[in-house]
Amino acid sequence: MPVFSFPIAFLALLAVPLLVAIYFLRNRAKERRVSSLLLWLDVRQRWDGGQQIHKLQTPLLFFLELLAILLLVMAAAKPLLRAGDAGKPLVIVLDDSFSMQAGGEDSSRNRAVAAIRSELRASRYDPVRLVLAGETPQLLGEATGNAEQAIKLLENWKCGAASAKLEDAVAFGFELGGNRARVLVVSDHAPVQQPTDSRLQWWAFGSALPNLAFTAATRSARGEEERVMLEITNLSAQPAMANLTIESDTSANPQVFSLAANEARRIVLTIKNSDSPLRAKLGQDDLPVDNEVVLMPEASKIVRVDLRLNDPKLRELVERALESSAQTRISSEKPELVITDKSEPQSSDADAWTLQLLNEAGASSYLGPFVVDRAHPLTDGLSLGGVVWGAASSQLAGTPIITAGNIALLTDIDRNGRHELRLRLRPELSTLHETPNWPILISNLIEWRADVAPGLRPANVVLGGIANVTVEPEVQSVSLLDPKNQRRELPVRDKVLAVNADTAGVYELRAGQARYSFAANAVSRDESDLSKTTSGKWGSWANATTLQWEYRSVVWVLLLLVLAVMVVHAWLIRQRDVH
Repeated sequence: MPVFSFPIAFLALLAVPLLVAIYFLRNRAKERRVSSLLLWLDVRQRWDGGQQIHKLQTPLLFFLELLAILLLVMAAAKPLLRAGDAGKPLVIVLDDSFSMQAGGEDSSRNRAVAAIRSELRASRYDPVRLVLAGETPQLLGEATGNAEQAIKLLENWKCGAASAKLEDAVAFGFELGGNRARVLVVSDHAPVQQPTDSRLQWWAFGSALPNLAFTAATRSARGEEERVMLEITNLSAQPAMANLTIESDTSANPQVFSLAANEARRIVLTIKNSDSPLRAKLGQDDLPVDNEVVLMPEASKIVRVDLRLNDPKLRELVERALESSAQTRISSEKPELVITDKSEPQSSDADAWTLQLLNEAGASSYLGPFVVDRAHPLTDGLSLGGVVWGAASSQLAGTPIITAGNIALLTDIDRNGRHELRLRLRPELSTLHETPNWPILISNLIEWRADVAPGLRPANVVLGGIANVTVEPEVQSVSLLDPKNQRRELPVRDKVLAVNADTAGVYELRAGQARYSFAANAVSRDESDLSKTTSGKWGSWANATTLQWEYRSVVWVLLLLVLAVMVVHAWLIRQRDVH
């Protein structure tokens, strides 16, 4: 069927009744034969029209004139026909944030799926690409030539992200689909501004709902105790009652309290160190995913440090600095870090890092200014203003981290992930060890080594966050069990695996003989706030630009037909006048 880009032109069909009226109204003049017209005072040409209603006369001229009017009206309406049978390319941007789950069976996601299914079956789109809009846009899949295949891909739309950066996803969709592709955004929020691009439509399927949610949750160790912080927010315009239950491995602690409209309340607990998860739950509402949080204990990585220091002064300085860190254990058995003052600091342990302290003769005191590589992990928090640093001026191997002019004071050599550090320090000519910079420097080294040691960090992430697992060199893959009890084997590269927590709950990992667990929680005030969700449609594809891409005008065909009809009409009139 043709598409008319200027349908208001059909108002011109009002001329058809006028044409019919002309043929209904006829003159009553009768034909008279006379011998001469010389005696007639007023000679007038005879007209077919008149003021008297007679039986409708339908000669061929009437039908030709009627056809000409119809063709001209259709031409004025600018009819367009599809250019071939190829489908229109379509990119569907799907809001993957967890607020799309609100509403249960009548959730924004389910209503969006039904609308997309109807659209794909009603119109021909080829290909159809689905883009998930989360923290970063990603392609969910592509279907060509089959609407049911595209509908099947929607089953993988889980709505588990902590946020949806729709603008980035729309830009990605336009880049993915090309200039002629249509882009459909499906969300539960209205667009920030009315779409101005003729290729973009925005559909929203949300509804404003009250919600009581966890908006923050942390668990941290402090010596022999742990500190737990929970933030509960009433995201509605009315007061609400919060039914909070905190469950540990030994007890459950229910609480009931009132929250004013839009009030956020923080609850801080101190518990004994435990290896068990802590669960906190609220009563059920329209968005269950933010009604429960699971907090796993943050495992503190212990770094085994071997002190191979002959100089008693340097040994005392290092031991005092190590006392300020709870992540160290002095041990010569499989050390992860060797601190030495030997001239040849090579270690028999293949994975051990080394810190060589150089108490060189011929040293001088330097007051700065010191040049510090702030991108390096060892320099975090260092402030060397007013520090006196005693060091020799000879060449020092490695990449400079701290220098005094062109004199290297601290260098780093990276040997495929195993670092060899060299630090110049002559205590009697320095004040570095008398300032907080000294324990900070040693603490940075311990934390840096702990970060790359086998283990998991962090144990608690926000939904959509990343948990990093560092494994032993011989481990090639990690077995992951997600909160939906689905197990996957994930390959490991360079001893590190980044796990994207796209589902709220507890994840379990097996890396060789090691076992790790971490939790992902839906704690996001912006996504839990359902008061701003809405429904509606914005933008239109039916405009001159998109129609020009997909349709061709047939106005010229109609005008040729009108010309042909008028030629025949003129020929018939001429033939009648001749006779």
